[in-house]
Amino acid sequence: MLKKKFSKKKNIKINNQKINQINIKFNTILYLNVLEHIKKDKSEINLAISKLNSGGHLIILVPAHQKLYSKFDKAIGHCKRYNINFFKNNMFKNASVEKLIYLDMVGYFLYFCNKIFFKEEVYPSKIKVFLWDKFFSPITIVLDFITNYKYGKNIICVYKKN
Repeated sequence: MLKKKFSKKKNIKINNQKINQINIKFNTILYLNVLEHIKKDKSEINLAISKLNSGGHLIILVPAHQKLYSKFDKAIGHCKRYNINFFKNNMFKNASVEKLIYLDMVGYFLYFCNKIFFKEEVYPSKIKVFLWDKFFSPITIVLDFITNYKYGKNIICVYKKN
């Protein structure tokens, strides 16, 4: 679908391969809710950085806070959830952290409450998804901004290749 949508854009390449099978360089690589499924995550980050042009960006979005790890995480194949120090303390070859923030402050508290009160639930109910999308998402966007992205159930890290 993405290839079809961007087929006329010469500066956009859609590639659905494992990174070790790709032999070209990119300006930007996105890992949106991917890294938590990979056991050798540090190796994966180093490999992705090696596939960037100088000055290129690796943008990573991952679930935060291992203490929130739940049956839902396990069911969808998450190896772990991340602490922000993972990105602060791991210096990767030829790259530096350009941005490191939390997202979804309200989601943190909702996820935490859900884990406590609905221990046996694996997948969220349709009503929870609806409430989150229609009610809580707009609130968290504002609160994330007001709190300067200091809290949340997700982490965004942007690496820039030197």
